[in-house]
Amino acid sequence: MSQSSQTKLVILGGGAAGLMIAMQLSKTKYLEITLIDNKSFYEYTPALCSVLFEATDKEFEKHYNNIIFEYAPYLANLEIKFVLGKIASIKEGKVHLVDQSHAINYDYAVICTGSSYADPWKTVSPDDGSTLDSAARFDFLRQQRQKYQAAQDILCIGGGPVGVETITEIACRSPAKKITLVDANETVLASAPANLGQHAQTIINSKPSIRSIHKERASEKEKRGNKSIYETDKSHTIIEADLVYNCIGVTPNSNFLDGEWLDDKKQVIVDDTLKIRGTTNIFAVGDVNSVQEPKMFYTAHLQAVHFVKNMHRILKNTAREELLLPYQGAKINMVVSLGPSHAVGHISGINLTGWPFNTRGGSRIAALTKHFIERIAMNDLGLKVPFNNLLYYTQEKGHGGLH
Repeated sequence: MSQSSQTKLVILGGGAAGLMIAMQLSKTKYLEITLIDNKSFYEYTPALCSVLFEATDKEFEKHYNNIIFEYAPYLANLEIKFVLGKIASIKEGKVHLVDQSHAINYDYAVICTGSSYADPWKTVSPDDGSTLDSAARFDFLRQQRQKYQAAQDILCIGGGPVGVETITEIACRSPAKKITLVDANETVLASAPANLGQHAQTIINSKPSIRSIHKERASEKEKRGNKSIYETDKSHTIIEADLVYNCIGVTPNSNFLDGEWLDDKKQVIVDDTLKIRGTTNIFAVGDVNSVQEPKMFYTAHLQAVHFVKNMHRILKNTAREELLLPYQGAKINMVVSLGPSHAVGHISGINLTGWPFNTRGGSRIAALTKHFIERIAMNDLGLKVPFNNLLYYTQEKGHGGLH
């Protein structure tokens, strides 16, 4: 691209990856950035398990307000244009929006539309193509909180990080409620590094209000008044629940894309530079793409930093296709809360599990780390960009050197 003309970059989606790219590239010379999202606000969704089950309604509202902000003023301060709308398609240098006649032109585009998850953990725009504002989202979460407060028998399906955080938050906040966890694996957090799942399972087993059923799946059989009746597939255990949290099944937000770009999981197929297969100027970053690593805020941030690195190469006229740098993948770090004051974690090869004195409770250091990560994600003290750059370059060094 000519250094005397503006290069148009369009970011589709403002979640973990999209916002990180916007922040990193803001005010870059000769780069004009537009970010499109179907909601008017950014939300740090990994904090919702803590937010939803706060001890009081006042703390719930305060905590939620600490994990969101409105895109428009925030991005305007970064000299980035924000467009609120639902994406209909992307093709031939243009992004088309639902119910909007004008298209948005781009020289380069990066798809960061993320993934969908069962309620209430991720925002989903209305089926009619309209957009979502923060007031409607808060009202929805308040209704979900009221359902939790009214419930006495709670079923959680899935023992991944969301399921584990959900049941332990409830057990700590409301020990009188009865909780049943059904998980297809032998322990919770089955894909976590360094046997974190076994440590978490020990802690869960010590909670008298939690019953764990493993190596089984559960499906709904009928409704009885306000109760949902579920049955497991092997032991045929019957579970009656006032409230059910489905904590499995992440779905990429890729419905607006051509099928030839997608694999059988509806993930966008990318090469090792994160460029979409068969294109020359469109990339996909984060949960929506086909990179084989856990779909986490952490990995989305590292992929975003890598995209930024390649975008700088493009702007410097050095980016013939063979000179775009391959993404090396992330060495997984993970911190999973086990209530408001304890957690388990694996960070830079170090396990934080509460061993040896609190193996039935978890690690307070890991819980503090979880809080620290939340505040970095919200860019307290301007730490988000430098912290994630440090993580990226540390990982790159571990993969064999900086580029």
